[in-house]
Amino acid sequence: MFITIRELYNDTCHFVSKEIKTIFFISVITTFISILINMLIKPDMHIISIIENNRFINSYSVFDFINNMTEYEKKELLKYSIFKIIEFLTSKTFLLGSIITLITYLSNRKKQKITSSIMFLAKILPSLFILNCITNIIIQIGFMFFILPGIFLSILLALSPIIFSFQKNTLIESIRLSIAISWKYINIIGTGVLLWMCVKFILTKILLNIHLMNKNFISFILNINMNIFFSILIIYLFRFYMLFSRTEK
Repeated sequence: MFITIRELYNDTCHFVSKEIKTIFFISVITTFISILINMLIKPDMHIISIIENNRFINSYSVFDFINNMTEYEKKELLKYSIFKIIEFLTSKTFLLGSIITLITYLSNRKKQKITSSIMFLAKILPSLFILNCITNIIIQIGFMFFILPGIFLSILLALSPIIFSFQKNTLIESIRLSIAISWKYINIIGTGVLLWMCVKFILTKILLNIHLMNKNFISFILNINMNIFFSILIIYLFRFYMLFSRTEK
C-alpha cells in the first residue's frame, strides 16, 4: 500500500471535522494548564521586561545578551528559563497524551471504556514528559547552531511520541525508529511539520501585532489556536503511522 499526502490530508480533515469540539475542548484545557502554571510560579517581572524590551533585541547574540546582565539577573533568567521550559513541556505533554488517547479510544470504542482511556493517559504522561524533554533538548541543540538543523531534527523526531504510545517501545527505541521512518518518508513527515511551523509563525506574527485588544487575551487566543493546529499535526502523524504499520505487516 502506497501512502500519499493527499490520503493523509483527507483522513485528517475527516477526523478533525468529526471531533473538532473535543479537540477544541482539549486545546482550551491545555491553555488553562499553562495559565495555572503561570499563576503558581510567578517569574521576576524585571527579567520579563528585559527580555521583551530592546536590550534583548539589540544584542548581537544570546551570549552577548547574558554577558551584559548582572549576577542577579543571570540567576533570575535561569529560573525564568527553567519555569518556561517546564510550562511548555507540561502543556505539550498533556496535549500530546490527550489527543493520542482520544484517537486510540475512538479506534477501539467497542473494546475500550472511558475509564480505561483515562488510566492509559495517566500511565503514559510521565514517560511522554521525559520523551519530550529528550527530543526538545536535541532539537534545541540543532537550533543553537543553525535554523536548518533544528528544523531537520524536528522532522526526524516528530514520530517518536506516536511510536512510543502506539508500540509501547522504550524511549530510545522510539526515537531511533522515528528517525529511521521519518528519513524514509521525509517528504510526508516534513510536509506536515513544516506546515505546522509556518502556521505557528504566521499566527504569532498576526496576533501579537494586534494592539487593539488586551495582551493577555491575545496570548490566550494564540495558545488555543496553537494547540488546535498542533493537535491536527498529531492526528496527521498518528494516521501516517497507522498506515505505515499496516504496510509493514
